[in-house]
Amino acid sequence: MRAAFVLEQTLGHVAHTGNLERALEETDWVDGVVIKLAYEPRGALSGLPGLRNWSLRASLMARSALRSRLREGPLHAAFIHTQVAALLSVGVMRAVPTVVSLDATPVNFDDVGEAYGHRRGGALAETAKAAVNRRAFLAASALVTWSRLAADSLIADYGVPASRVHVIPPGVDLQRFHPGSQPRADALVRILFVGGDFARKGGPDLLAALQGLHQAELDVVTGSEVGPIPAGVRCHVHRGLRPGSPKLLALYRRADVFAVPSRGDCLPQVLAEAAASGLPLVATATGAMGEVVRDGVNGFLVPAGAPADLRLVLRRLIENRELRMAMGAESLELARREHDALANHRRIFELMLEVAQAAVRTQPAGAR
Repeated sequence: MRAAFVLEQTLGHVAHTGNLERALEETDWVDGVVIKLAYEPRGALSGLPGLRNWSLRASLMARSALRSRLREGPLHAAFIHTQVAALLSVGVMRAVPTVVSLDATPVNFDDVGEAYGHRRGGALAETAKAAVNRRAFLAASALVTWSRLAADSLIADYGVPASRVHVIPPGVDLQRFHPGSQPRADALVRILFVGGDFARKGGPDLLAALQGLHQAELDVVTGSEVGPIPAGVRCHVHRGLRPGSPKLLALYRRADVFAVPSRGDCLPQVLAEAAASGLPLVATATGAMGEVVRDGVNGFLVPAGAPADLRLVLRRLIENRELRMAMGAESLELARREHDALANHRRIFELMLEVAQAAVRTQPAGAR
């Protein structure tokens, strides 16, 4: 199967791209080219104010790249992640069977957007935005969502037939993310936080919740400012760690608990990474977090912006090793069952083959 894979290179989508490339290397029946859409404007795009808008810029880059690839020869199928990059490729999608992948719909993002500083536009702008997105969604041969939340939104908010929507989480590389093999001698319970935007991911709430929990030590992986550490809180801040870097993997393996009490989020990839590392998970009941964090089973969900509630569940995990072990085992089982990146990307490749074959079957006999 000759295929093109077009992917945004923002936030967790970078790790997603790496996992897809590894899956391609291990799948000999897919001849795929990976096209990466850099977030930072380059060349002529960097000097045009209107093209600072990511939706417009990503869409133009994706359409140009796909058209360029098609001039080299036909494709059986294409894959575009996310729908932001697909908005201006409707013509291509009508010519080449295309799977559009997304972590969240615009409606999903609107629901949690306040934490990102996002605001809805006026009625006319929102109507136009919905129409442009619906046009791209309906042009796709199939759609892949990272969560049930996004799948339900495609169906209810954009009129996409349920038969064309498939929930396939991005997954993690289980060869790299796995529980640590060395027993811990440290009496302190290590809590790990990973989030680029410390404030939006609930970092300040986590610091406040840890006050008075003297048996805990916090590792923070972030690219933003942390601010003052409260007195009595043991905290180590790690900067400059790339997704999947050896030091980051080591932090996952030596952690006892993973916490990301986001004030607004859709479905952060770090939850699946922590689950694959065999950790109990603590998160907030926002977006699709509950699809990875099964409250009371492999972790706890707390309200966003509620340090007192967060402190209660952290105290339970800190004081009860058996509970941590049991919840960590549930996380690991969930990761192996639902978040194996290699298995999930192969499901995507098979879906692409399916839509390619369906397109051939529906062609007039003379066009085959």
